[in-house]
Amino acid sequence: MAWKRERRKRDTVVPTDSLSDVAFLLIIFFILTTSIQRLTGFQAEIPSAERAEQSQQAEKMPSIGLRGGGMTWNDQPVDADLLRAKLADLRLPSRPESERVIVVEASGKVPYQQYFEVLSAISGAGGVVGILSEERGGSSK
Repeated sequence: MAWKRERRKRDTVVPTDSLSDVAFLLIIFFILTTSIQRLTGFQAEIPSAERAEQSQQAEKMPSIGLRGGGMTWNDQPVDADLLRAKLADLRLPSRPESERVIVVEASGKVPYQQYFEVLSAISGAGGVVGILSEERGGSSK
């Protein structure tokens, strides 16, 4: 006598009821642990020099002043386009590096966008940025 096999129909459905809960918890976890940072600075090459050389070259170096939202070129008011034109007239790439220094003086509250425009204009014209700052507290380190 041959044995007759009975085949049982098995339930092949994968339980996915909790899959949406796990996915939601993972999304919340990644949102809370992700840190978003804005770039707040830029890289600038600042030349080094001695104080004696600075006082002698200060008269030769052109300077850009940033004060209260306004710009000056050697104490003459300018806008961004005129500043780029004046920098282009200097033909900085053909000069030695010591003569390509443009001094940037800032006082008061200067918007970051204005700093960025000035420094990118100087770099684009082939100049080297020199930042002039005041010593605080009367002591130098």
